[in-house]
Amino acid sequence: MPIYDLGVVKDSTLHQKDIRFHIPDGRQTREKDWYPYMLHHNGSEAFSQYIGKNVSLDILYSFGHFDFWKGSSSFYDLDSPYCGAFYGGYAVFPQDPQWRYGFDQNGFPSIDELSKVPIFDQLHLVLPSVGLTADQGVFRYQTKDIQFHQSYIGYTDWVKVDADIQTNAPIHQRDHADFPGYYQYGFPYPAWFRDVSYPVINLKGRTYARYFEEYNGTFFLYIMATNEDTLEKCDQQLLSASSISYKK
Repeated sequence: MPIYDLGVVKDSTLHQKDIRFHIPDGRQTREKDWYPYMLHHNGSEAFSQYIGKNVSLDILYSFGHFDFWKGSSSFYDLDSPYCGAFYGGYAVFPQDPQWRYGFDQNGFPSIDELSKVPIFDQLHLVLPSVGLTADQGVFRYQTKDIQFHQSYIGYTDWVKVDADIQTNAPIHQRDHADFPGYYQYGFPYPAWFRDVSYPVINLKGRTYARYFEEYNGTFFLYIMATNEDTLEKCDQQLLSASSISYKK
């Protein structure tokens, strides 16, 4: 995956704008928690079709650690705190320079517009990559807390949103299909399957969002995990050590 990922990075808007969006990966901890690399995806064309406006969308993400003996990631394991879990970042750059994605001209956020990014990611990218189509997938969220003017990774005025999420776990009974997600998550480990493919599970979500005038784009940092402890640990150990800057 890291070799393939280099091509995605070079095609990203972040690279074209010489912006370094760094998020620490799973190698920063000594535990078997997250995948050891931060991966990238360019979702610009599909996301533009989804919202009906021209934007670029760069996605950075990591998921549960990979068990090479099982040939499968804990991403599939219903007993793991990393089942269906992700952390990473989004960078959205509208083609219209007057449009601040997710924020009005006064800096007030649109939660509905901001939420479209993770909803699109889960329903149109993640779940279809392991065989569940967007019309079959579930992504429901209940906002628990919104905090404004938060200081984070060296910047003020982040919006922090905590939410309860219901969505499909990726575990399923594998047939002879060869879905693209298998190339990164591995095959669903048969012993983790419990008679129901893609069951709906509860996740805890946290998102930080901020419009950066100097980059003409909106940046997100996000975590989804099965419990608060895993979410807080990821925030403190990894996400809070992220950085955004121009390349030197």
